Amino acid sequence: MVLPCTNPTKSYWIEAADSPLRDLRSTPELPETADVVIIGGGYSGATTAYWLDKYTKNHGKQPSMVLLEARDICGGATGRNGGQLRPHAYSRYTVWADRFGPDTAMELIRHEMAHIPAFAELAAEEGIADEICLQFGETFDAAMTGEAWTRLKGALDAMRRDHGDDNEVVQVCRVLADAKEAEDFSQMKGALGAIVHPAGQVWAYKFVHAILRIVLARGNLNVQAHTPVVRVSEKDADGWIHVRTERGEVRTRAVVHATNAWASHLRPEYSNLVLPEKGTLAAIKAPAGFIKHTGAQHWDATVNNYHLQLPAPHNAIILGGARQYLVHRPSDCVLRGDDDQPMPGVDEFFRSWPSSDVQAWPESDAATKLEEQGGSWTGIETTSADGFPFVGAAPQHPGQWITAGFAGHGMPRILLSTSSISTLVLDALGIEHSEPSGVAQLPLPKPFQVTQDRVDRLQNTDVEGIRTRFTANCKASSVKPFCNVERSRVPGKPASDRDEPSWAPSCKVSEKVLHVESIPLRV
Repeated sequence: MVLPCTNPTKSYWIEAADSPLRDLRSTPELPETADVVIIGGGYSGATTAYWLDKYTKNHGKQPSMVLLEARDICGGATGRNGGQLRPHAYSRYTVWADRFGPDTAMELIRHEMAHIPAFAELAAEEGIADEICLQFGETFDAAMTGEAWTRLKGALDAMRRDHGDDNEVVQVCRVLADAKEAEDFSQMKGALGAIVHPAGQVWAYKFVHAILRIVLARGNLNVQAHTPVVRVSEKDADGWIHVRTERGEVRTRAVVHATNAWASHLRPEYSNLVLPEKGTLAAIKAPAGFIKHTGAQHWDATVNNYHLQLPAPHNAIILGGARQYLVHRPSDCVLRGDDDQPMPGVDEFFRSWPSSDVQAWPESDAATKLEEQGGSWTGIETTSADGFPFVGAAPQHPGQWITAGFAGHGMPRILLSTSSISTLVLDALGIEHSEPSGVAQLPLPKPFQVTQDRVDRLQNTDVEGIRTRFTANCKASSVKPFCNVERSRVPGKPASDRDEPSWAPSCKVSEKVLHVESIPLRV
């Protein structure tokens, strides 16, 4: 596995935020030593730094931390995602219950649902809710076909049968079985029914930059953008781990690998466990407050769109998915790490969505281009070998931890996962700490936990089989009527016919001069 591309497509989230921390290097040179080195400047890396600081805030010693990012800060998946803090409140229940049993399935759901109050508490305590556009309400899964309704309603019915009507998760899920009611609530033309449950939305890029600013203000974090790590040693006889970058080396007592799709660059045993997958989103101009709820449209188990609208003054609708179009081009998505490449034709598909899918859309021609702020962009999420992230101590690598493989569903999983990791790191360092109230009281779900047995068992993952199954699922959907409307058949040269590689080229940092200065920080 190689490092991410240096020239990714422009994302609205990143360009519109215009953060002063984007290219931050806290010091011109790397620190020689640190208690903890965090590799990766996205959601996982930033929240790890936040929790390490938070857990030790009321004690005599706070760990010294260095955060190293190969590109600009939060320039990867977190700065390119869908913005939905949207737990799988019920929709994966059947799959998880069949695999792990009803209790573990509910454990997974509760862990995701707990992210809603956790975000609310953190944002309120730090005073950043408005800054990061954090909002809470209800989200919907709109069934656009009978096939989708059978699957969605069946998952909720199965959860109700296993856990009863008094279960707290079952109680917050609502069924809109009347088509008109579903259409009116979702604002989606042709919705046959919908399942509704609590969720939130957040400008994840701004969230990451806000919490990094908070920790930076306390003086125990050094951030280094555009600093690819090329090697991480094992512990030497004196207990030091040597983290080598293209700009020098840092000696540390602990390393947290928060690199998601790029985990195998430094830990090759994850080559078959955490794999890249390319997705795409767009920002669409809209009247203020036009979209009332976050949500997703479902046609079958493969084909969906999902969206939200940002509050004023931004007002942009963030739209992702485009699977009606992409099922005809599976090689554009599966096992691809090139987020410097747009997906040909997908911009045209996104342009057609408002007038085609949204009730009472007021404009005849939706413009996806928001000036120079990234109208349509790509990002690299992951496919995990067993469907779940890898969180915890890295087996056979003392002093190293990993948080990776969130499979495009990190927002309702990462905040409390890195909270769990942080306590393990502090225990290993012998640094006194205490748990902040209300944030880390749920244990890490068993399917997330990294064990030597799990890593060994998945080494024989058939990577080519993942590609084959993904392609077969796309092919099965591509012949269905909803994937054969005119706007889903936009001509475009498929990725398999292009000369570009499936994997991103090695990251070679140019001799870019970065202006390093003391940035005013507001907590």
